[in-house]
Amino acid sequence: MQDANASAKPSFHLEGYGELLYSHFDYGPDQKSGPNGSPPDSRAIIDITRLALELEVELLKNTELEAEVEFEHGGAGAALELEFEEFGEFEQEIEKGGEVVVEELAVERTFSDAFRVRLGHFYVAVGHLSHRFHPADFFGSRRSEAETSIIPALWHETGVEVSGAYQNWRYQLQLINGLDATGFSSQNWIVGGHQKRFETIQATNMAWVARLDYQFAPHCVLGISGYRGDSADNRPKPDMEGIDAHVSIVDVHGSFDWGRVRARALYLYGHLQNAALVSARNRTLSNNLDVLRSPVAREAYAAFIEVGYDVLPWLTALSPDRLDLFIRLDAYDSMAAVPDETFDNPRFARRVYTLGANYNMEETVVLKADYAMRRLGAAHFNPENTLSLGLGFQF
Repeated sequence: MQDANASAKPSFHLEGYGELLYSHFDYGPDQKSGPNGSPPDSRAIIDITRLALELEVELLKNTELEAEVEFEHGGAGAALELEFEEFGEFEQEIEKGGEVVVEELAVERTFSDAFRVRLGHFYVAVGHLSHRFHPADFFGSRRSEAETSIIPALWHETGVEVSGAYQNWRYQLQLINGLDATGFSSQNWIVGGHQKRFETIQATNMAWVARLDYQFAPHCVLGISGYRGDSADNRPKPDMEGIDAHVSIVDVHGSFDWGRVRARALYLYGHLQNAALVSARNRTLSNNLDVLRSPVAREAYAAFIEVGYDVLPWLTALSPDRLDLFIRLDAYDSMAAVPDETFDNPRFARRVYTLGANYNMEETVVLKADYAMRRLGAAHFNPENTLSLGLGFQF
Protein backbone atom coordinates (compact mmCIF):
# COMPACT_ATOMS: atom_id res chain seq x y z
CA MET A 1 0.00 0.00 0.00
CA GLN A 2 1.33 3.44 -0.91
CA ASP A 3 2.21 5.69 2.01
CA ALA A 4 -0.42 8.40 2.49
CA ASN A 5 2.19 11.10 3.01
CA ALA A 6 4.06 10.10 -0.15
CA SER A 7 0.90 10.36 -2.25
CA ALA A 8 -0.19 13.68 -0.78
CA LYS A 9 0.05 16.56 -3.23
CA PRO A 10 0.80 20.16 -2.33
CA SER A 11 -2.19 22.51 -2.18
CA PHE A 12 -2.20 25.41 -4.65
CA HIS A 13 -3.86 28.80 -4.42
CA LEU A 14 -3.86 31.15 -7.41
CA GLU A 15 -4.64 34.85 -7.24
CA GLY A 16 -4.04 37.72 -9.60
CA TYR A 17 -4.83 41.24 -10.69
CA GLY A 18 -4.56 43.43 -13.76
CA GLU A 19 -4.90 47.02 -14.95
CA LEU A 20 -5.54 48.78 -18.26
CA LEU A 21 -5.20 52.52 -18.78
CA TYR A 22 -6.19 55.30 -21.18
CA SER A 23 -4.74 58.79 -20.66
CA HIS A 24 -5.06 62.08 -22.52
CA PHE A 25 -2.40 64.77 -21.90
CA ASP A 26 -2.64 68.49 -22.66
CA TYR A 27 1.15 68.91 -22.56
CA GLY A 28 4.15 67.56 -24.44
CA PRO A 29 6.43 64.80 -23.15
CA ASP A 30 9.63 66.89 -22.86
CA GLN A 31 9.85 69.21 -19.83
CA LYS A 32 13.27 70.41 -21.06
CA SER A 33 12.05 71.67 -24.44
CA GLY A 34 11.99 75.31 -23.29
CA PRO A 35 12.24 77.64 -20.30
CA ASN A 36 8.56 77.11 -19.48
CA GLY A 37 8.71 73.33 -19.40
CA SER A 38 6.51 71.07 -21.50
CA PRO A 39 4.74 72.91 -24.34
CA PRO A 40 0.95 72.68 -24.78
CA ASP A 41 -0.09 69.59 -26.74
CA SER A 42 -2.92 67.12 -27.21
CA ARG A 43 -1.91 63.46 -27.14
CA ALA A 44 -3.16 60.18 -25.73
CA ILE A 45 -1.90 56.72 -24.84
CA ILE A 46 -3.36 53.28 -24.12
CA ASP A 47 -1.40 50.93 -21.89
CA ILE A 48 -1.86 47.35 -20.72
CA THR A 49 -0.29 48.45 -17.46
CA ARG A 50 0.14 45.09 -15.77
CA LEU A 51 -1.10 41.56 -15.29
CA ALA A 52 0.14 39.83 -12.15
CA LEU A 53 -0.30 36.17 -11.20
CA GLU A 54 0.27 35.19 -7.57
CA LEU A 55 0.79 31.54 -6.63
CA GLU A 56 0.86 30.09 -3.11
CA VAL A 57 1.89 26.46 -2.62
CA GLU A 58 1.87 24.61 0.70
CA LEU A 59 5.14 22.66 0.50
CA LEU A 60 5.06 21.28 4.03
CA LYS A 61 2.99 21.84 7.12
CA ASN A 62 3.49 25.52 8.08
CA THR A 63 5.83 26.01 5.09
CA GLU A 64 4.64 27.87 2.01
CA LEU A 65 6.08 28.93 -1.33
CA GLU A 66 5.02 32.37 -2.53
CA ALA A 67 5.58 33.37 -6.16
CA GLU A 68 4.38 36.34 -8.18
CA VAL A 69 5.07 37.05 -11.84
CA GLU A 70 4.05 40.36 -13.37
CA PHE A 71 3.66 41.12 -17.07
CA GLU A 72 4.10 44.87 -17.54
CA HIS A 73 3.07 46.94 -20.59
CA GLY A 74 1.99 43.95 -22.62
CA GLY A 75 4.82 41.51 -21.93
CA ALA A 76 8.36 41.21 -23.29
CA GLY A 77 9.76 42.70 -26.47
CA ALA A 78 11.99 45.39 -27.91
CA ALA A 79 11.08 49.06 -28.18
CA LEU A 80 12.58 52.45 -28.87
CA GLU A 81 12.40 54.88 -25.98
CA LEU A 82 12.99 58.63 -26.31
CA GLU A 83 14.86 59.65 -23.16
CA PHE A 84 14.53 63.42 -22.68
CA GLU A 85 16.67 63.49 -19.53
CA GLU A 86 19.54 62.05 -21.63
CA PHE A 87 19.70 64.81 -24.27
CA GLY A 88 16.71 63.53 -26.24
CA GLU A 89 18.41 60.37 -27.46
CA PHE A 90 16.55 57.36 -28.83
CA GLU A 91 17.60 54.19 -27.05
CA GLN A 92 16.93 50.58 -27.97
CA GLU A 93 15.73 48.95 -24.78
CA ILE A 94 14.72 45.30 -24.75
CA GLU A 95 13.20 45.40 -21.28
CA LYS A 96 11.22 48.58 -21.88
CA GLY A 97 9.20 47.04 -24.69
CA GLY A 98 7.34 45.28 -21.90
CA GLU A 99 8.70 43.33 -18.99
CA VAL A 100 8.12 39.98 -17.35
CA VAL A 101 9.19 40.44 -13.74
CA VAL A 102 9.45 37.95 -10.90
CA GLU A 103 8.35 40.15 -8.01
CA GLU A 104 8.12 37.41 -5.38
CA LEU A 105 9.79 34.02 -5.07
CA ALA A 106 10.17 33.06 -1.43
CA VAL A 107 9.64 30.26 1.06
CA GLU A 108 8.00 31.20 4.37
CA ARG A 109 7.97 29.11 7.54
CA THR A 110 5.37 29.91 10.21
CA PHE A 111 6.38 29.03 13.76
CA SER A 112 3.57 31.03 15.38
CA ASP A 113 1.47 34.11 14.68
CA ALA A 114 4.21 36.18 16.30
CA PHE A 115 7.15 34.64 14.44
CA ARG A 116 7.56 33.84 10.74
CA VAL A 117 10.72 33.53 8.66
CA ARG A 118 10.84 34.12 4.92
CA LEU A 119 13.80 33.49 2.58
CA GLY A 120 13.97 34.58 -1.04
CA HIS A 121 12.69 37.47 -3.13
CA PHE A 122 9.91 39.64 -1.66
CA TYR A 123 8.52 43.16 -1.32
CA VAL A 124 10.51 45.74 0.61
CA ALA A 125 8.42 46.81 3.62
CA VAL A 126 8.61 50.57 2.99
CA GLY A 127 5.69 52.82 2.08
CA HIS A 128 2.08 52.03 1.21
CA LEU A 129 2.57 50.04 -1.98
CA SER A 130 4.37 47.15 -0.30
CA HIS A 131 1.01 46.25 1.30
CA ARG A 132 -1.68 48.02 -0.76
CA PHE A 133 -1.08 47.58 -4.49
CA HIS A 134 -4.18 45.85 -5.90
CA PRO A 135 -6.44 47.99 -8.12
CA ALA A 136 -9.14 48.30 -5.45
CA ASP A 137 -6.59 49.39 -2.83
CA PHE A 138 -6.01 52.92 -4.14
CA PHE A 139 -7.98 55.71 -5.75
CA GLY A 140 -7.28 56.84 -9.28
CA SER A 141 -6.07 55.12 -12.40
CA ARG A 142 -2.45 55.44 -11.27
CA ARG A 143 -0.73 54.70 -8.00
CA SER A 144 0.48 57.67 -5.96
CA GLU A 145 2.87 59.71 -8.12
CA ALA A 146 4.68 60.98 -5.03
CA GLU A 147 5.55 57.54 -3.68
CA THR A 148 6.49 55.99 -7.03
CA SER A 149 8.71 58.93 -8.03
CA ILE A 150 10.99 58.80 -4.96
CA ILE A 151 11.28 55.06 -4.20
CA PRO A 152 10.84 52.11 -6.59
CA ALA A 153 7.22 51.25 -7.28
CA LEU A 154 6.43 47.84 -5.78
CA TRP A 155 10.02 47.60 -4.57
CA HIS A 156 11.20 43.98 -4.34
CA GLU A 157 14.60 42.63 -3.29
CA THR A 158 16.23 39.38 -2.14
CA GLY A 159 17.13 38.41 1.41
CA VAL A 160 15.62 37.20 4.67
CA GLU A 161 12.60 38.50 6.58
CA VAL A 162 11.33 37.94 10.12
CA SER A 163 7.74 39.02 10.74
CA GLY A 164 4.82 38.47 13.03
CA ALA A 165 1.77 39.88 14.76
CA TYR A 166 0.77 40.27 18.40
CA GLN A 167 -2.65 41.60 19.31
CA ASN A 168 -3.02 44.78 17.20
CA TRP A 169 0.67 45.10 16.34
CA ARG A 170 2.48 43.77 13.27
CA TYR A 171 6.21 43.95 12.62
CA GLN A 172 8.64 43.15 9.78
CA LEU A 173 12.45 43.03 9.86
CA GLN A 174 14.35 42.48 6.60
CA LEU A 175 17.96 42.05 5.52
CA ILE A 176 18.13 42.53 1.74
CA ASN A 177 20.51 43.39 -1.08
CA GLY A 178 21.19 47.11 -1.37
CA LEU A 179 20.73 49.58 -4.20
CA ASP A 180 23.11 50.45 -7.05
CA ALA A 181 24.05 54.15 -6.95
CA THR A 182 24.67 54.37 -10.72
CA GLY A 183 20.90 54.60 -11.27
CA PHE A 184 20.28 57.56 -8.95
CA SER A 185 19.03 60.72 -10.71
CA SER A 186 17.63 64.22 -10.36
CA GLN A 187 14.18 63.25 -11.58
CA ASN A 188 13.53 60.14 -9.49
CA TRP A 189 16.16 60.19 -6.72
CA ILE A 190 17.01 56.50 -5.90
CA VAL A 191 14.31 54.82 -8.03
CA GLY A 192 16.81 53.82 -10.74
CA GLY A 193 19.02 52.17 -8.12
CA HIS A 194 16.67 49.18 -8.05
CA GLN A 195 18.85 46.53 -9.68
CA LYS A 196 17.14 45.29 -12.86
CA ARG A 197 19.70 45.95 -15.61
CA PHE A 198 21.86 42.84 -15.19
CA GLU A 199 21.21 39.11 -14.90
CA THR A 200 22.66 38.99 -11.38
CA ILE A 201 22.12 41.30 -8.41
CA GLN A 202 25.08 42.90 -6.66
CA ALA A 203 24.91 42.21 -2.92
CA THR A 204 28.25 43.52 -1.66
CA ASN A 205 26.23 46.19 0.17
CA MET A 206 23.22 44.92 2.10
CA ALA A 207 20.39 46.96 3.61
CA TRP A 208 18.20 46.76 6.71
CA VAL A 209 14.45 47.41 6.73
CA ALA A 210 12.15 47.67 9.75
CA ARG A 211 8.39 48.25 9.80
CA LEU A 212 5.84 48.48 12.63
CA ASP A 213 2.07 48.82 12.08
CA TYR A 214 -0.70 49.29 14.63
CA GLN A 215 -4.34 48.49 13.82
CA PHE A 216 -6.37 50.87 15.99
CA ALA A 217 -9.73 49.79 14.52
CA PRO A 218 -10.93 47.31 11.88
CA HIS A 219 -9.33 48.27 8.52
CA CYS A 220 -7.61 51.26 10.13
CA VAL A 221 -3.81 51.20 10.45
CA LEU A 222 -1.02 53.58 11.45
CA GLY A 223 2.62 52.65 10.93
CA ILE A 224 6.23 53.60 10.45
CA SER A 225 9.04 52.04 8.43
CA GLY A 226 12.73 52.65 7.84
CA TYR A 227 15.46 51.64 5.38
CA ARG A 228 19.26 51.90 5.73
CA GLY A 229 21.91 50.57 3.37
CA ASP A 230 25.05 51.49 1.45
CA SER A 231 24.90 51.68 -2.36
CA ALA A 232 28.50 52.44 -3.37
CA ASP A 233 29.85 48.90 -3.69
CA ASN A 234 26.90 47.55 -5.70
CA ARG A 235 27.97 49.53 -8.77
CA PRO A 236 28.94 47.46 -11.84
CA LYS A 237 32.55 48.67 -11.59
CA PRO A 238 34.51 49.47 -8.40
CA ASP A 239 34.69 53.24 -9.00
CA MET A 240 33.73 54.32 -5.45
CA GLU A 241 36.14 52.30 -3.34
CA GLY A 242 36.57 53.82 0.10
CA ILE A 243 33.51 56.08 -0.32
CA ASP A 244 30.21 55.40 1.44
CA ALA A 245 26.85 56.20 -0.14
CA HIS A 246 24.35 55.16 2.52
CA VAL A 247 20.67 55.58 1.66
CA SER A 248 18.42 56.29 4.65
CA ILE A 249 14.63 56.39 4.36
CA VAL A 250 11.87 56.77 6.94
CA ASP A 251 8.14 56.94 6.33
CA VAL A 252 4.97 57.40 8.36
CA HIS A 253 1.82 55.97 6.81
CA GLY A 254 -1.84 55.44 7.63
CA SER A 255 -5.00 54.00 6.12
CA PHE A 256 -8.59 54.53 7.28
CA ASP A 257 -11.57 52.51 6.04
CA TRP A 258 -14.69 53.25 8.05
CA GLY A 259 -18.09 52.77 6.49
CA ARG A 260 -18.46 55.10 3.53
CA VAL A 261 -15.17 56.93 4.13
CA ARG A 262 -11.78 55.72 2.91
CA ALA A 263 -8.54 57.63 3.37
CA ARG A 264 -4.81 56.98 3.01
CA ALA A 265 -1.78 59.15 3.74
CA LEU A 266 2.02 58.91 3.62
CA TYR A 267 5.02 61.07 4.42
CA LEU A 268 8.45 59.78 3.34
CA TYR A 269 11.87 61.38 3.82
CA GLY A 270 15.15 60.19 2.32
CA HIS A 271 18.84 61.07 2.72
CA LEU A 272 21.84 60.08 0.56
CA GLN A 273 25.36 60.22 1.98
CA ASN A 274 28.07 61.82 -0.20
CA ALA A 275 25.58 62.83 -2.88
CA ALA A 276 28.12 65.11 -4.59
CA LEU A 277 30.62 62.27 -4.98
CA VAL A 278 27.91 59.94 -6.32
CA SER A 279 26.94 62.59 -8.90
CA ALA A 280 30.58 63.08 -9.93
CA ARG A 281 31.14 59.35 -10.45
CA ASN A 282 27.86 58.97 -12.34
CA ARG A 283 28.78 61.71 -14.83
CA THR A 284 31.62 59.52 -16.12
CA LEU A 285 29.49 56.42 -16.72
CA SER A 286 29.13 54.88 -20.17
CA ASN A 287 26.04 55.54 -22.30
CA ASN A 288 25.70 51.77 -22.63
CA LEU A 289 24.79 51.45 -18.96
CA ASP A 290 21.39 53.04 -19.69
CA VAL A 291 21.30 55.44 -16.73
CA LEU A 292 20.47 59.15 -16.65
CA ARG A 293 23.81 60.39 -15.19
CA SER A 294 22.09 63.50 -13.78
CA PRO A 295 23.02 65.01 -10.38
CA VAL A 296 21.41 63.37 -7.36
CA ALA A 297 20.10 65.17 -4.28
CA ARG A 298 21.23 64.80 -0.71
CA GLU A 299 17.60 64.81 0.49
CA ALA A 300 14.22 64.01 -1.04
CA TYR A 301 10.67 63.73 0.25
CA ALA A 302 7.26 62.47 -0.83
CA ALA A 303 3.83 62.98 0.70
CA PHE A 304 0.29 62.21 -0.34
CA ILE A 305 -3.19 62.10 1.11
CA GLU A 306 -6.30 60.75 -0.57
CA VAL A 307 -9.86 60.78 0.74
CA GLY A 308 -12.92 59.18 -0.82
CA TYR A 309 -16.61 58.97 0.05
CA ASP A 310 -19.05 56.29 -1.15
CA VAL A 311 -22.06 58.04 -2.69
CA LEU A 312 -23.75 54.90 -4.07
CA PRO A 313 -26.10 54.56 -1.04
CA TRP A 314 -27.64 57.87 -2.14
CA LEU A 315 -28.67 56.13 -5.37
CA THR A 316 -29.48 52.62 -4.12
CA ALA A 317 -29.40 51.08 -0.68
CA LEU A 318 -29.18 47.46 -1.83
CA SER A 319 -26.02 47.28 -3.94
CA PRO A 320 -22.85 45.65 -2.52
CA ASP A 321 -20.78 47.92 -4.80
CA ARG A 322 -19.12 51.25 -3.98
CA LEU A 323 -18.95 54.52 -5.90
CA ASP A 324 -16.24 56.59 -4.27
CA LEU A 325 -15.73 60.21 -5.24
CA PHE A 326 -12.22 61.15 -4.18
CA ILE A 327 -9.56 63.80 -4.04
CA ARG A 328 -5.80 63.20 -3.79
CA LEU A 329 -2.88 65.53 -3.23
CA ASP A 330 0.65 64.39 -4.10
CA ALA A 331 3.61 66.58 -3.12
CA TYR A 332 7.19 65.52 -3.70
CA ASP A 333 10.64 66.88 -4.44
CA SER A 334 13.42 64.63 -5.72
CA MET A 335 15.89 67.51 -5.24
CA ALA A 336 14.70 68.79 -1.85
CA ALA A 337 18.25 69.51 -0.61
CA VAL A 338 21.32 69.39 -2.83
CA PRO A 339 25.10 69.72 -2.37
CA ASP A 340 26.48 73.26 -2.69
CA GLU A 341 27.76 72.76 -6.23
CA THR A 342 24.51 71.20 -7.54
CA PHE A 343 21.74 73.26 -9.17
CA ASP A 344 18.40 72.86 -7.35
CA ASN A 345 16.13 72.68 -10.38
CA PRO A 346 12.60 73.85 -9.42
CA ARG A 347 10.95 71.55 -11.96
CA PHE A 348 11.66 68.62 -9.66
CA ALA A 349 9.44 70.08 -6.91
CA ARG A 350 6.04 68.81 -7.96
CA ARG A 351 2.43 68.98 -6.78
CA VAL A 352 -0.38 66.90 -8.28
CA TYR A 353 -4.06 67.54 -7.51
CA THR A 354 -6.33 64.68 -8.59
CA LEU A 355 -10.13 64.50 -8.62
CA GLY A 356 -11.99 61.39 -9.67
CA ALA A 357 -14.26 58.43 -9.06
CA ASN A 358 -13.81 54.71 -8.44
CA TYR A 359 -16.72 52.36 -9.15
CA ASN A 360 -15.84 49.23 -7.22
CA MET A 361 -17.82 46.07 -7.99
CA GLU A 362 -17.57 43.91 -4.87
CA GLU A 363 -13.79 44.47 -4.54
CA THR A 364 -13.31 42.45 -7.77
CA VAL A 365 -13.69 44.80 -10.74
CA VAL A 366 -13.08 48.54 -10.51
CA LEU A 367 -13.72 51.27 -13.08
CA LYS A 368 -11.78 54.50 -12.61
CA ALA A 369 -11.91 58.03 -13.99
CA ASP A 370 -9.81 60.97 -12.83
CA TYR A 371 -8.36 64.34 -13.77
CA ALA A 372 -4.86 65.14 -12.50
CA MET A 373 -3.36 68.64 -12.43
CA ARG A 374 0.43 68.71 -12.02
CA ARG A 375 2.19 71.93 -11.06
CA LEU A 376 5.96 72.37 -10.99
CA GLY A 377 8.00 74.32 -8.47
CA ALA A 378 8.07 77.74 -10.18
CA ALA A 379 5.26 79.91 -11.51
CA HIS A 380 6.66 80.19 -15.06
CA PHE A 381 6.32 76.46 -15.77
CA ASN A 382 3.33 75.43 -17.88
CA PRO A 383 0.60 73.40 -16.13
CA GLU A 384 0.41 69.68 -16.95
CA ASN A 385 -3.08 68.15 -16.91
CA THR A 386 -4.07 64.52 -17.54
CA LEU A 387 -7.47 62.88 -18.02
CA SER A 388 -7.37 59.13 -17.33
CA LEU A 389 -9.72 56.17 -17.52
CA GLY A 390 -8.80 52.85 -15.95
CA LEU A 391 -10.01 49.28 -15.60
CA GLY A 392 -8.77 47.02 -12.84
CA PHE A 393 -9.64 43.55 -11.64
CA GLN A 394 -8.48 41.09 -9.01
CA PHE A 395 -9.31 37.50 -8.19
